[in-house]
Amino acid sequence: MPKLSLESIAYTNIRQKIISCEYLPGTVLSENELAIEFNMSRTPIRSALSRLESEGFIISFNKRGILVKDISHKELVHIYESILALQLYVLDQAVLRQYTFDEKKLKSYLDIQIEASQKNDYKVYIENSVLFRRTVISAANNDTMLNMIDSYKDKVIMKSLLHWKQTPHLQHYSANRINQSVYESILKGNFGEAKQSLIEAFEKILYRTAMDVPGFDS
Repeated sequence: MPKLSLESIAYTNIRQKIISCEYLPGTVLSENELAIEFNMSRTPIRSALSRLESEGFIISFNKRGILVKDISHKELVHIYESILALQLYVLDQAVLRQYTFDEKKLKSYLDIQIEASQKNDYKVYIENSVLFRRTVISAANNDTMLNMIDSYKDKVIMKSLLHWKQTPHLQHYSANRINQSVYESILKGNFGEAKQSLIEAFEKILYRTAMDVPGFDS
C-alpha cells in the first residue's frame, strides 16, 4: 500500500473534524495551530486547506484567517432535492429497465441505522441513512449518479449532525420510518408507494425550511 502524503493526511483529518463537527461552522482555523496539532509543516496544511475550500467546507479571508463554512438551508434543500430526483428516476425506471435492487444491502444499512438510533449514535445513524439512499440509486448502475450523491454525502452528514447537537430537545431519527417504508415497498415491488414515501419526506423538509427550523434528515 503506498504511503499517504502529508497533504493527504492533513486533508483527511481536517475534513473529518469538520464533518463530525469537532470544528463547528464559524470556527476560525489557523495554519500554525493546525501544523502543531498534526505535527507537520504549514506547507501540507496549506495545500489541504486549499482542497477543502474548493469543496466548499471552508472559506479563507485575507489577513482574517480561515473560517469553517456553514451550509445554508437553501443549499441543503437543493442537495436533498437532487438526491430525491435521483431516487424517483430510479424508481420510475425500475420496471421498464428491469433494475435489480440490492435488498440485502438495503436491509443491512437500515438495520445499522435503526440500531444506531437506539444507541443514540447519530453519526452512524445518518451515515447509514445516506448509504441506504445511495443503494437505492445504485440500482441504475450509473456511475455519474453515484458520484453525485457521493459529492453530497458528507455535507448532509455534517449539517444533520450539527442540527442534532444543537437541538437535543427535539425528536430525531425520523429517517428510520421513511427508509423502512421505502424498503418494504421495494420488497413488494410497489415502487409508486416507495416514491410517495420519499416525496412526503421531502415536503416535510420544505415545511421545516419555511418555518426556519434547521436540520432535515433528522
